[in-house]
Amino acid sequence: MDRPTDQAAHEAARRRVLLAEDDESLRKLIASSLESDGFEVWQARDGEELLAEIETVLAHEPGGADSCVVVTDMHMPGLGGLDVLAVLRCASVSTPVILMTAFGDDEVFREARDLGSISVLSKPFALDTLREAVMAAIRPQPRP
Repeated sequence: MDRPTDQAAHEAARRRVLLAEDDESLRKLIASSLESDGFEVWQARDGEELLAEIETVLAHEPGGADSCVVVTDMHMPGLGGLDVLAVLRCASVSTPVILMTAFGDDEVFREARDLGSISVLSKPFALDTLREAVMAAIRPQPRP
């Protein structure tokens, strides 16, 4: 019997995307696109809902932080994507985070990078660009 490679097992474990976007139509479009690629997408309307979903995953899912990728808008009512990223990193949660923004400038991109975002996408972006970012997030990163 063939055994999955370490990379295949790692990628299979990260087929869950936690998506936060306050624009319902954009959130549904992104979710539908990722679901058609075989991802399980959990949707949140804002940062507070996203953090609650992350807490559920960390507490109850095998693999915890390694079982998901977070895709979040930077600017939402209440907690935005940078806030969520800061909370995660302060709690030493290493879940990969992809940020989306329509208001990006060099300072915002630097702050996102400094907090550990793996990618920042400027709106509007092609869905293929998001797919590529999510696929890059599920690939195991080389260890130093």
